[in-house]
Amino acid sequence: MFAGGLIIAATLMFFSVWLFRTEQIGWPNDSFDDPVDETYLRRRTRSRRRVNALFFVCGLLILVATLATPERRVWWIACWMSAMLVLCTIVALAGIDVVRTMLHHRRRLEQMRKR
Repeated sequence: MFAGGLIIAATLMFFSVWLFRTEQIGWPNDSFDDPVDETYLRRRTRSRRRVNALFFVCGLLILVATLATPERRVWWIACWMSAMLVLCTIVALAGIDVVRTMLHHRRRLEQMRKR
């Protein structure tokens, strides 16, 4: 259980840093030329930065829960419950990101059709 908690925490924190760094560098095949794209990109970057921070916080919560000994059962339960709520929040934010991306693509297709 202890090793598993450490592995999960380290994986989430590493994943968070990797996503943040990749978002800064840019993804392959990303090309944003229109002014509409700038607004979308700014919103997407801000949203994904929040998600990356939440992944890191979740990793820290799992690390604290892992390091909590059986005498600190309250900390263990509180950290795991908080980690679960953070992960549910990440899923909700990902759903919002999906909707935002679909609406952006729809707008771009409409603009392309008008041209």
